Amino acid sequence: MSSLEDVLKKYIAADGPMHLARYMELCLTHPEFGYYVTRDPFGTKGDFITAPEVSQMFGEMIGLWAAMLWSDSGKPQKLNVIELGAGRGTLMADLIRGTAKVPNFHDALHIAFVEKSPVLQDKQKCAVIDAGFPRSPLWAEDIDGLDVDGMTFIIGNEFIDALPIRQFEYTDKGWMERCVGISDNGALAMGLIAADTLFTAHLPKGAAIGDICERSPARDHYMERIAALIKSNSGAALLIDYGHDTPEAKGDTFQAMREHAFVDPLDNAGNADLTSHVDFYRLREIAKAAGCDVFPSAPQGEFLHKLGIGQRAQMLVESAPEKGAEIYEAYKRLTDDDKMGKLFKVMCITSNINGTPII
Repeated sequence: MSSLEDVLKKYIAADGPMHLARYMELCLTHPEFGYYVTRDPFGTKGDFITAPEVSQMFGEMIGLWAAMLWSDSGKPQKLNVIELGAGRGTLMADLIRGTAKVPNFHDALHIAFVEKSPVLQDKQKCAVIDAGFPRSPLWAEDIDGLDVDGMTFIIGNEFIDALPIRQFEYTDKGWMERCVGISDNGALAMGLIAADTLFTAHLPKGAAIGDICERSPARDHYMERIAALIKSNSGAALLIDYGHDTPEAKGDTFQAMREHAFVDPLDNAGNADLTSHVDFYRLREIAKAAGCDVFPSAPQGEFLHKLGIGQRAQMLVESAPEKGAEIYEAYKRLTDDDKMGKLFKVMCITSNINGTPII
């Protein structure tokens, strides 16, 4: 039994079954036992590999996207680039290196990170320094802690998927909420409790027995805050994640990953990454309601190809032919439909800018 599991059981014993969102929040960010607080989970020695860890090309393409949009928008003297959940800072470091020769871009650039993990904050600081960027970044534990002025670009790669969700299941009694409780043998187990009508009033009508719908107040809040930041300052947001882009999507997408394999989300609490699929349709509707300009989501592979990742891969092979096979495999992993190219989607919103983003 993990130390966090003891904590969870005490909460459940005192307060009753725990909403899935609360379970995810504690597992990932508990100040003493939380998954992201206690370790660096990225890379081959961790539990999963994100796109920036696959190849420098990914961060370079994001940097190109930002530099082009900044240039098309009149090259303002100040540009805030905020990364949500930046991991080791690999994407930002590659963005810095990849835009080093863009005239005046680094003079305008101010970097900020939204990151709760002290372990990862330290790695992000080192990554920015090692990339040669002269100004110290800002950090905030959540997006509400950011106060910036000037054009603002917000980047979130595999961030939204880790924000907590709540799940609702349709039964012969109507919609019920799925929660974490304690089974008769003392183990953590999923169960059903009466659902809050604040949620069920907006769930799909005519559902079938067994249908599951997921909602995330945390994701809704982040999208509202992202929209507010870019509206008040002018700018854009680029969100990259796995998920779906259809109205009223159904299904259980809650999952856990440890040592590059899927595991039971209730097993060994606090020692696995917990995520679920992102509802891009809902996020785009929130941004639209806030008055932002929204664009249809695009597959990651298509997005990277529009930015010229194929040409960049060829340049890298020509400069280091001994690494040609490695570069080619990384390129395919990022862009092929049967790898990350189609699984991951890219969504962009903008507000009060002259340029049109590549998407």
